[in-house]
Amino acid sequence: MKLIAIDMDGTLVNRQLKVTKENSETIKEAVNDGHHVVIATGRSYDEAKHTLEDADLHLPLICVNGAEIRSEGWEILSSIPLTFEQYEDIKKILDDEDIYYELYTSKGTFTDNREKAYEVMKDIVLTSNPEATDDDIQKAALRRFRLGLVSVVGDFDKLLSEEGIEVYKFLAFSSDAEKLQRAFQHLKGVESLAVSASADNNLEITNSEAQKGVAVQRYAELKGISLQDTMAIGDNYNDISMLEVAGFPVAMGNAVDEVKEMAAFVTKENDESGVSFAIKKFLEQK
Repeated sequence: MKLIAIDMDGTLVNRQLKVTKENSETIKEAVNDGHHVVIATGRSYDEAKHTLEDADLHLPLICVNGAEIRSEGWEILSSIPLTFEQYEDIKKILDDEDIYYELYTSKGTFTDNREKAYEVMKDIVLTSNPEATDDDIQKAALRRFRLGLVSVVGDFDKLLSEEGIEVYKFLAFSSDAEKLQRAFQHLKGVESLAVSASADNNLEITNSEAQKGVAVQRYAELKGISLQDTMAIGDNYNDISMLEVAGFPVAMGNAVDEVKEMAAFVTKENDESGVSFAIKKFLEQK
């Protein structure tokens, strides 16, 4: 495997949203052994960067499900935004269903409702770490605002009037499964959209060319690497496109069933450093 593409949440990071020492050390070993390792995440660049810096990992990044590709030095190599027409269509569908959403853009991540953004983050932390204390949950939720990882705006339309701004992704949340399903069905009718999810209570909406699979393929071409020589590791629906194109798809032990069914290998869970286990197993077989 000349190229290893790794998802972040539910894969590279554990329930505490940290990269384990085992994962970090094994990735560095793979890079030193001559393998290209790229992180492919639905997170924005800012949110991914903080986590990777904490683990002393400086790797190329596929951000926002493929809307951005960044080099090892984190310079933007390419971007694929939503068109204005797509933005308008998505906004109407979500607003009609009264579904809360955040916008991922070239100038950061934005919400128009601080309270809902805070509650959503608390829910994300609790879902990934059921044993977390109330204090842990509150600290993690506030961290996004404290570090400037999400900003509050009064009006999205006014934000988009700024010169040069690009919209990469809508991240929509609802605890009402019927609302999400109705929105999903309507969104499928919008031309050239990709609609996926990274949890049961969300939808991730991007340009159809801004998917992890498309981005991994582009990155492999950039490096002159065959997709047959590529390993992809993931756990959720927004990882399926890159698992489909990779020569060796790996599912986490905590992955959803659809991901496990398409994998050539199922590794350990994210809390058990499953990324490290999968890479080491490959290196030993090599």
